[in-house]
Amino acid sequence: MRRQGAFDQVRRFVMDTQQLVSFYKKEIEENFWPFWEKAFDNEAGGVFTCFSNDGSTLVSKDKYTWSQGRFLWLCAELYRLVEQGKVTLNKKRLKEMADKTYHFLINHTLKENKYVLYAATHDGKPIKGQEDISVFADCFFVIGVTKYADVFHDETAFDQAYNIYESIHHRIEQGYFRTEPYPIPIGYSSHSIQMIMLNVAQEVEETAEKLSKPVVKKAKQISARILQEFILEDGRIVELRPMDSSNKDTLLANHVNPGHALESVWFHVHSLHEWEEKEQHKNLQILANVTRQAIQLGWDDEHGGLLRFVDKNGTEPAGRLINDPYEKLILDTWDTKLWWPHSEALYTLLLLYKQTKDELFLHWYKTFFEYSFSIFPNPNKEIGEWIQIRDRRGEPLQKVVALPVKDPFHILRNFILILKLF
Repeated sequence: MRRQGAFDQVRRFVMDTQQLVSFYKKEIEENFWPFWEKAFDNEAGGVFTCFSNDGSTLVSKDKYTWSQGRFLWLCAELYRLVEQGKVTLNKKRLKEMADKTYHFLINHTLKENKYVLYAATHDGKPIKGQEDISVFADCFFVIGVTKYADVFHDETAFDQAYNIYESIHHRIEQGYFRTEPYPIPIGYSSHSIQMIMLNVAQEVEETAEKLSKPVVKKAKQISARILQEFILEDGRIVELRPMDSSNKDTLLANHVNPGHALESVWFHVHSLHEWEEKEQHKNLQILANVTRQAIQLGWDDEHGGLLRFVDKNGTEPAGRLINDPYEKLILDTWDTKLWWPHSEALYTLLLLYKQTKDELFLHWYKTFFEYSFSIFPNPNKEIGEWIQIRDRRGEPLQKVVALPVKDPFHILRNFILILKLF
């Protein structure tokens, strides 16, 4: 359902931050958080996320640690915004939800050998075959528990998160880790691993400073590695970098994930303060170019919106196949329109406009805003939220794109970040 008033507002947009903040504040309070508050498991803690794409039906009560950690981050961050007077939600309820989700994670997903379960039943029992199969689950455990430690000044929680954080680094350094639901193809180095570790390091280091905890800082080092190894001179981020030059002609090496590129950009911008002033300016120009390139390659001129995957030339993904399962994912879903890249674009473009004052980023913000709020919002106001997966023409799809969940994280996180930006 088109929100004509909001569109008129954005067309007149002259960086009226009060209107901008009011719009996203209302979205959080009235359209998004009510959905997730109702999805909370009051009995066992944590949140139910296995809904149909339109949010109308809960199809499973299994709980994926990936989403539970993300939900904990949201509960804690929203609690802080309520304390600061930036959103109007039930502070006592947010604290209760944060506490119960934290205890669910600690009591039911944290294992003695410093990894976390990929998924558990609604009451916290392990699910056979869903144990230590994705380092991403560990990463989002750390992100959520670290944010909880930060907001509620809980040093024990920080120590629990930091133990897992160190374990993640050790496993990655040793090459002993898995990345379900998308295994990294053999012979390729993945941007996604470095990207998530940059975000995790940022969360850990920020909280460690507030709690006066000594930690080894890694965020700048990870950011530098991505800038050097995964970003080409033309601004394209290589999602899967072949270790053998003979594989440069493969579909895996030549595909682009525009949404990941846009999300990665703001991670790097958040770490610019770690660099000397001259390097800050240089890196900001690189990141601005990455953003322009991602949109140039990924924007669908025919139907609007950002395509999930494209070739390095901006066309349908192509290249030599090596019979890897990830190729099927790229070819089967390349022209879908997913919720999360569009919400990432909204924040990244506003952040870059504020940093650079380049009108191109404001233009693209308006374009993404109009597309996103005309395509994704659920027309059923009783349900709310967004219908997260659309086909190329913008029609709803019942499709699994990663975990079989309706994830709470990206949209709310980006709306929160926009509030904090202004």
